[in-house]
Amino acid sequence: MNRSVFLLLISFVLTAAVPGAADAKSRKEATAEMLSGSATSWVNTEGSTMSLVFAEQGSAGVYALSGSYINNAPGFACQGTPYPITGWYYANTQVLSFDVVWTNASEDCQSVTGWTGYIGFPSSGPTMTTNWNLAYATSSTGRAIEQGADTFTMTSVSVRKSLIAE
Repeated sequence: MNRSVFLLLISFVLTAAVPGAADAKSRKEATAEMLSGSATSWVNTEGSTMSLVFAEQGSAGVYALSGSYINNAPGFACQGTPYPITGWYYANTQVLSFDVVWTNASEDCQSVTGWTGYIGFPSSGPTMTTNWNLAYATSSTGRAIEQGADTFTMTSVSVRKSLIAE
């Protein structure tokens, strides 16, 4: 029995991959399948960017999130360098939660931000609607929590699939 193993690495903009989907459910199913093991890139309305990898866990539809976040939001510190992201995505309900600890080799802002929200699948491409809480401390004001909202738009996805022919 001959087996040929092909490894295919494809980078493309997700909206180019999904337009043929007939409705939101089809887009959601196609996107969920595509996300498994994929690296995705997102940008929010403030120009901050993040790269997320979706790694399916033991439970069907549960994905661990990892990646990096580059803050470009005006008025906030810790800008221009990547910070690690961790989190979870539940494909069955499209809800997610992720956080960033604002410490890396370049800067330590002694703060943490957590986002919760959901991924939507409009025909224009996936969007992530979130609310966030930023916890921090300063010598002048003490500890505080700021709150806000972000909308992220997926800008690309890199899919890694193994194709086996017998």
